[in-house]
Amino acid sequence: MVVPQYPYPIVGGLERQAHELARVLRESGVSVQALSGRVDGTQPDLEMVDGVSVHRIPWSPRKWLRFLRTPGDLLRVLYAQRGTCDVVHLHQFSWFGLFTIVTARLLGKPILTKLPNVREAGIPGLLAQRFGRLKLALLTRSDGLVAMSQESLDELRHIGYPAGRILTTPNGIRLSSHRPVGTMEEPQSQTACKVVFVGRLAEEKRLDTLFTAWRKVVDVVTAAAVLELWGSGPLLAGLQGLCLELGVSDSVVFRGHLDKVRDRLGTMDVFVLPSHLEGNSNAVLEAMDAGLPVVSTRVGGTPMLVGPEGASLLFDVGDEAALARHLITLIQSPALRRRFGAAMRCRAETHFDIRKVARTYGTAYRYLSEGRRDRLSEVGRLPGFESHNGASRVVG
Repeated sequence: MVVPQYPYPIVGGLERQAHELARVLRESGVSVQALSGRVDGTQPDLEMVDGVSVHRIPWSPRKWLRFLRTPGDLLRVLYAQRGTCDVVHLHQFSWFGLFTIVTARLLGKPILTKLPNVREAGIPGLLAQRFGRLKLALLTRSDGLVAMSQESLDELRHIGYPAGRILTTPNGIRLSSHRPVGTMEEPQSQTACKVVFVGRLAEEKRLDTLFTAWRKVVDVVTAAAVLELWGSGPLLAGLQGLCLELGVSDSVVFRGHLDKVRDRLGTMDVFVLPSHLEGNSNAVLEAMDAGLPVVSTRVGGTPMLVGPEGASLLFDVGDEAALARHLITLIQSPALRRRFGAAMRCRAETHFDIRKVARTYGTAYRYLSEGRRDRLSEVGRLPGFESHNGASRVVG
């Protein structure tokens, strides 16, 4: 596993997903090592994290210095581990990742590269960057590429990447054994419907749309309702000011960064995500696992995650009227919330159990180690799609 910033102390969505996959693969008998940058100067060159050996290379705060020394550091570590490694699994395609692809090919190791996002964070965005065509040429030297949504699959087809070498698989989640029950500070009234956003308070999350829609919600609903935001970010002060301007501060709570988010989700009633860009959102998967209805934009892998069961609660980016309408409907109907929530939990159990995702990757690794990279498409699985003669087609 190659991840530029592997846990710990950095634990973002990409890193958490890679680490959870590594843990489940180990449980299934696959030997896993990780290679990452030493983001924190106190981290050792080699440590064990939940049973996974993590090799760390120098990670200068100066980008130009990282650019210069990373190729040599990657080659040094991967060469030293060549006898214990059959396949390299890369989870990001920054320069760090592209250097990893070149190094793996030099060492004769098959490499599988995951495309975590789409559009400006996917292939089109890569091409729009400086040296974009060179970066794309290096990326496509991967023996296999992982597409986590139909949109990502379409981007790979558009550049002519061999269909047989595309592994289609979603992100996964370690399912909770029951709907979590936690305790929040300053608990709201038991009669209040609690709507929650979980994520970074950043531009791509389009929280301005959420607050404008919430103004409409407050004007219409008669039931008590509160909107909670779990997370921190650069837009905090501006969003707090927007709440005051819209006159909704009394019904909006900024919780900041919270630990044990998955346990706390069980105290909420509705999950909302108004982003303009998402891959396979871990936050959406965690909300589904908690049995919450998901109100989200129709972007990236989200339609695939919620499926036909949750499609009616999706809306277009920036459509505050549709967002308000969905929230009003759910706030006013506890029975509808329970029905959507139960459907989301059932869908998470059926399609996104991390153990099933790990089995898909395990088979893909075996194909790669055996030189059968052109058959990766036979291994893949996305809910609503099936592999057929090296390509995916819609079913159901």
